[in-house]
Amino acid sequence: MYLKAIFLVLVIVSSESHRIRSNPADESFLNNPRYLNYDELTNLFKQLEAEHPEIAKLRSVGKSVKNRDLWALEINSNVANRTLLTPMFKFVANMHGDETVGRQLMVYLAQYLIDNYGKDERVTKLVNSTDIYLMPSMNPDGYENSEEGMCESKPGYTGRENENSKDLNRDFPDQFDSVRTGTILAGRQPETIALMTWIISRPFVLSGNLHGGAVVASYPFDDSGSKRQCCRESKSPDDALFKKLALTYAQNHPLMKGGRACRTDQFDQGITNGAFWYEVRGGMQDFNYVHSNCFEVTFELSCCKFPKAETLPTEWANNKESILQFIEASHWGVKGLVTDRNGEPVLDADVVVVGVRHNITTSNRGEYWRLLLPGEYEMYAAAYGFQPSKLVKVVVEADRTTIQNFSMERSSAEKDDYKILLNQTQRTFDVYGFLSSDSDLFKHHHYHEMVEFLKEINDSYPNITHLHSVGKSVQGRDLWVMVISSTPMKHTPGKPEFKYIANMHGNEIVGRELLLYLMKYLCEHYGVDDRVTRLLDGTRIHLMPSMNPDGYERSHEGDDSSAVGRGNANNVDLNRNFPDQYYINEFNRALQPETKAVMDWILSEPFVLSANLHNGALVANYPYDDNPPGQAGENLSPDDVVFKFLAHSYSDAHKSMHQGAACPLFPDERFQDGITNGAKWYSVSGGMQDWNYLVAGCMELTIEIGCYKYPYAKELPRYWLDNRDALLTYMEQTNRGIRGFVRSTIGQPIEGAKILVAGVSHYVKSHKGGDYYRILLPGRYNVTIEAPGYESYTNEVVVPREGSVDYNVSLMKDDPMHWADGYDFGITENVLRPKYHSNAEVYEILAGMENRFSDVAAFQSGDDFVSMTVRSLKITHEVSSFLVWGFEGSGWVRSSQVISRQVS
Repeated sequence: MYLKAIFLVLVIVSSESHRIRSNPADESFLNNPRYLNYDELTNLFKQLEAEHPEIAKLRSVGKSVKNRDLWALEINSNVANRTLLTPMFKFVANMHGDETVGRQLMVYLAQYLIDNYGKDERVTKLVNSTDIYLMPSMNPDGYENSEEGMCESKPGYTGRENENSKDLNRDFPDQFDSVRTGTILAGRQPETIALMTWIISRPFVLSGNLHGGAVVASYPFDDSGSKRQCCRESKSPDDALFKKLALTYAQNHPLMKGGRACRTDQFDQGITNGAFWYEVRGGMQDFNYVHSNCFEVTFELSCCKFPKAETLPTEWANNKESILQFIEASHWGVKGLVTDRNGEPVLDADVVVVGVRHNITTSNRGEYWRLLLPGEYEMYAAAYGFQPSKLVKVVVEADRTTIQNFSMERSSAEKDDYKILLNQTQRTFDVYGFLSSDSDLFKHHHYHEMVEFLKEINDSYPNITHLHSVGKSVQGRDLWVMVISSTPMKHTPGKPEFKYIANMHGNEIVGRELLLYLMKYLCEHYGVDDRVTRLLDGTRIHLMPSMNPDGYERSHEGDDSSAVGRGNANNVDLNRNFPDQYYINEFNRALQPETKAVMDWILSEPFVLSANLHNGALVANYPYDDNPPGQAGENLSPDDVVFKFLAHSYSDAHKSMHQGAACPLFPDERFQDGITNGAKWYSVSGGMQDWNYLVAGCMELTIEIGCYKYPYAKELPRYWLDNRDALLTYMEQTNRGIRGFVRSTIGQPIEGAKILVAGVSHYVKSHKGGDYYRILLPGRYNVTIEAPGYESYTNEVVVPREGSVDYNVSLMKDDPMHWADGYDFGITENVLRPKYHSNAEVYEILAGMENRFSDVAAFQSGDDFVSMTVRSLKITHEVSSFLVWGFEGSGWVRSSQVISRQVS
């Protein structure tokens, strides 16, 4: 008895200390092992997101050649809004489509983490503290071309490669490649572009790339630049750390740690330097380390590339502990915030570990994570426009994260190669607002010079710029767009999109040059000038310097007013070529390639505000640009008051536009305050500004920025100074009015919801992330949000005098079940099964209510009162006594008799 009592006490103590782990981990997903095809995987991940929206979020990183989504499932306890300093981790599998074990392990891992969250202590801690992304397949097309049971690739590497027969793990930029033309994205596969964009635009800390065909952990560098086949290490600056990361996985894998899992392999402790094994040019793991903050290791998981599905439970058992420990390694080392003295985050600051020639940079929230082995280090932070922080000693302990914040002082001095040296030189801007006087700046940039200028800006400021082509001209020239923002790579829900388009008429060139200058100005002032920093942090800005590069090349300097080069190479006026609300005519019946490309681009982004820059006058022109048949003169849009305000914002900030003076070529043409309604000035059918407003929901002005179409280059500095502040002021209007998110009551974003303002017969729609933006002037508005399949919602919104107000709405599904849940106490039978009831059915229902709710309901039956034949249900808080209704004389009367219920 004594021994039994002791044993009982010990069991109780053990149970209490592991309360969350009272049951074995749920691994029921291993029952009936099989591989999931693309559609099955998609449906499963969508189901996991729908059933666990609080910890799971499904995201498409991009598309494959065959338009399949590259799914990444995010798992985190704050999946809607990652908590500050939570490290981001990712696994990417199935890069080679016929290497499948990692693909299925990611499916299992997703189910394991989600099913055991809140039940298993280790899983719960991991999901609470780490933002985990799982991509089961980077190459879904290749997977669908592969065959189960084949341990080697098919002839011609079918399945291994993507649909374009490209090996994706040879398609990334290589640090030893010679400089290539175009951007680093140019000419690469869509899957590669998607992953590069994702990697660069997100602050990932640690990553695993899952392959098959061997059993080993391979760490950077994968390439040495020597063009050897193998057998010489190419060490990274963090070689010791990478070896430890690789060992963490290998030593917890029962086969990998031996280093001889496959017949021909011999790997010491189950790890290898990539280049020592064999050299890979254009690999993803080196790209992660060289081009982002992310440390990546490649794990080869099975000797057979596509083993039979029956082996999958064993593969899970072999890899489970390795997977979990590798994710936990995201918390090694040091993390913290880099801020200025006002506590504002410093974007893109370098966090330097003395003696390690590899820096990591802060996120747009000022966060950093620096993976380090246990030990003592000296660290500091450095950023453009700031004095370096103090040098501090940091102690890193095993299995713990050290917190080290840095504070920096803004400085008028810039650092000469500040990533390495702390020597400071005085930072000054010239009279035009640029850091350095460039004798070649104020000139006419022909196409090849313009492209060189764009690429130089992109290369100089890769963290805040994104250069891409939205299409081709008739003669095959790219229609380049430069995106400038703190988050340039893709739309961030909640951050509005703005655009300037210039040189639509090829011989109207001032806007083309101004946008080049504006790019340089924004990049050089970001992080230094509060106005520009606020603009880029709060807006994603798109600049297209030339919509008509073919027409430009036919134009000539000094042209005041001719039509030479006005049209594209097909001699079509692009500002008459858009679909029109009133007319289909010979000008817009067939879309030109430039028009089609720009339309597709505009519809791909939730643009809020825009301007189309022209020459030949000095005025801000607002919709509408034309009239319905039979009418003439002013034609005002539903948002006329807002458009007038926007036109004033540009004109008033311009050095002379607001004066309304006439141009020398048109002495009788004056515009009051420098603004005009387009149709009142002259009618333009097929114009771009009206199409933006009516179809794309983007408010656009056509701004004529100079009296002469193609002035001499010596005039360009004056044009820049006249327009610089106006260009900035107009962009700032993007963040005016109301903005927010439209979601369902369970938190799902609703795309295409209409945002209607009472009294204004024009609406905007929500984007695919549920975000919307509506420019409005200060005042009170009744705003209605409606979406197909949902109940609409109306409320009063007050727009402040400056800036915007957030107005988020949750819409309830417009169906009987949701109506019952929202308005009828969840009694779904009232609306889901409506019918007329017979007397007998009515009496049966009423009697049933008395049985179910006997404390408040009493069913009066005719059997209780001989003189009465009508039955009724009495509902009262005093159910034991009630007044009785009866038939007396010529009608129903209420008796004063009090009847007590009999209790049998």
